[in-house]
Amino acid sequence: MTHFEKAQKIQQKILRGDLEVGILNPKEIETMVTLYTKAKDAKSWYELGMIYYKGIGVEQDAEKAVYFFELAATSGYGIDAWIKYIKIAYFAKLDSIPPGKIIKLIEQLKDKDPTGEIYLLKGYMLYMGYVYEDNEKVSYLMHQKSAEKGNAEAMFELFIYYSQGIGVEVNLEKAIEWCRKASEHNNPRAMYNLGAYYATGYQSIPVDIQKTISFYTKAANLGHGKAAGQLAAMYVTGEEVDKDDTLAKKFYLLALENGYEVDFLFEDLGLKTINIDD
Repeated sequence: MTHFEKAQKIQQKILRGDLEVGILNPKEIETMVTLYTKAKDAKSWYELGMIYYKGIGVEQDAEKAVYFFELAATSGYGIDAWIKYIKIAYFAKLDSIPPGKIIKLIEQLKDKDPTGEIYLLKGYMLYMGYVYEDNEKVSYLMHQKSAEKGNAEAMFELFIYYSQGIGVEVNLEKAIEWCRKASEHNNPRAMYNLGAYYATGYQSIPVDIQKTISFYTKAANLGHGKAAGQLAAMYVTGEEVDKDDTLAKKFYLLALENGYEVDFLFEDLGLKTINIDD
């Protein structure tokens, strides 16, 4: 078994929760990192980047993550390693990476990236004034470029840009169109927004509670905690849907699992919180 394979075996145990339940010795984490380091190949550097990016058995560390992603990228891993490098640099606002280096990477790779992620990141940076001078109009154009490559996050951002008039004139119908496109590309935020629009009616969207439930359910199953929380409340009260304690508890738990403070939602609605231990 290679160093990489041995490290993967330990990493899989961490991911399935062996560390949390106490059946994996914490010293195995150091062993995993050492094995990946000894492997000295692109895929091992990439895994180390992911370990520090996601905090897999270790504290999240943006500086270490970009260090290993750069090693992976320069060792031939592929464009995804550079995308992670640029993404972390932006979201962690790392001062250790010169702005010129990030700009150079973006300009070299944006058209080679089939996912549209680099155009999306450039759009974020232009909006926030990070490494580029802030420019809402060009930010909007970068989101368009990303969406043309099928990037669902860019599509959802265009929904926001058209809704709020960011770099483009407000156009609510176009906003809805982009929200639908993002939903069709499995963007949970878009699904949640469409569900909310069908709950109350908005612009050209009529009230349709069945569509609300459908969009909320799809969003919840893709990790949208607020959508799960709304469903839990609906099934508890029996408003617009048949009351269903089993489904209420299911979506209540799903909301908690996805980091949504569903207890506060229930308190705001005057509902009793659900006992998840029953």
